[in-house]
Amino acid sequence: DEKNADSSKQAHKLTVGSPASEKHSDASDYLKSIVYGGLDGIITTFAVVSGAAGGGFGIEVVLVLGFSNMFADALSMGMGDALSTKAQNAAIMKEREREAWEFESYPEGEIAEMVEVYTKKGMNEEDAREIVTKMSKYKDIFLDTMMV
Repeated sequence: DEKNADSSKQAHKLTVGSPASEKHSDASDYLKSIVYGGLDGIITTFAVVSGAAGGGFGIEVVLVLGFSNMFADALSMGMGDALSTKAQNAAIMKEREREAWEFESYPEGEIAEMVEVYTKKGMNEEDAREIVTKMSKYKDIFLDTMMV
């Protein structure tokens, strides 16, 4: 049972000394693409097949149009997803480079920005400043946290 506290404790005991090594499913990383692509494929293929059948085309033509539409949809959705992911990752890396430059140029400003983020989430300013100041000693961790 995924919400059983005893099961959770047992799973963590199996990785004593390294609780961060707990494994999580990465299926959710692909869920959006699967649902979006699946719905798009079903709807457009239905529209093509319905239109062809309603237009009086023979069964062979309807099948060819349906299968060719499914193939084209799969190719289009796959390429679209891959290219949009590549573009999104490039934009994220560009933003990270800008944050790194800002951190190197004016670390006090970036620290103040992170303190503000944590205080807006409900942490008191003293604790936020202590945590962010300690985190700022580790540039990559600090930048990765800023990018979340």
